[in-house]
Amino acid sequence: MLLSVLHTIATLVGIGMLGTAAYKTYDFLTLFFFSIPSPEAQLQQYKHAKTHATTPANTPDPVHWALITGSSAGIGYGYASHLLSLGFGVILLAHIPTQVAEAEASLRSAYPDGSIRSVVLDCRTASIQEMRELVESVADLRITVLINNVGGIPTSYPHFRPFEAFAPEDIDAHFDMNARFMTHLTGLMLPHLIRNAHPRSLILNVTSAARWGLPYLSMYSATKAHVSTFSHTLAREMKMFKKPVDCLLVVPGDVHSEGNCIGVAPGSPDALQYGRMVLERVDGAVARGRVEISAFWKHALQIAALEWLPESVTVEEAYRASIRKKEAWAREHEKEE
Repeated sequence: MLLSVLHTIATLVGIGMLGTAAYKTYDFLTLFFFSIPSPEAQLQQYKHAKTHATTPANTPDPVHWALITGSSAGIGYGYASHLLSLGFGVILLAHIPTQVAEAEASLRSAYPDGSIRSVVLDCRTASIQEMRELVESVADLRITVLINNVGGIPTSYPHFRPFEAFAPEDIDAHFDMNARFMTHLTGLMLPHLIRNAHPRSLILNVTSAARWGLPYLSMYSATKAHVSTFSHTLAREMKMFKKPVDCLLVVPGDVHSEGNCIGVAPGSPDALQYGRMVLERVDGAVARGRVEISAFWKHALQIAALEWLPESVTVEEAYRASIRKKEAWAREHEKEE
């Protein structure tokens, strides 16, 4: 009798596991390959309909805008490019005036009918008052999308170093660039996003696969972990309090961009490709109730594996990944010298 009961339980567990695996496989394939909306259908819930019947359909001034931090280059520029192709106006925010001007000129050339504004602000040094002034300066626009993309390693070479080699100023610089600015900006922008939602607004917070903790990148990993937890919490608050704002964490793996152009894994997408991939999959991720997404299928598999591997394996893989990057940067530094 007991053996029969155990056999039945084992069978039911096995069926449940197979069913779960089948569902996850189906969900993975549809999200990444079979259910990507057409450009005309993407992000429609974050777009305003024209409020006046007399407004020409082809007016160059859209009624839905996106504010993108760290958007003069890299993935942020990729987000801006794809959003313009979808009819959004974009606000570029970065800290080097010449790069911001070049990015705006390039986007205007690619999208001559697009609406683009630029803001120059250094997230590492911006005061709360400067952030308030930034938000006030764009309050006349119906911003329905906020992309907290800015981030990086704000230290001089060597970028990869053990924690004991970090000066106090290096620690603060990481918090300022990767955590402090995006947290304050989100708080200041949230009332506007709630007010502008018609029917909804969107926040994308960009973290990194390094959030799991990579040797030689302790502060980058730690601050990106802050972005992850903050984003998850905000997403759940918006749902619990029934606010019209979707909050989604973006978890990139290796992407070839200006800030990550050395030792990039073969087959990695470039910044323009990755920006498009993320925005193409937002609707599917939100519809599934997800709080995060890794938009490139290889990255998604790698990140899923990290969650299942035992720590003894994870630490070895994390060490190998860090060493490969560290050695690639060292070789490049030697060439420059």
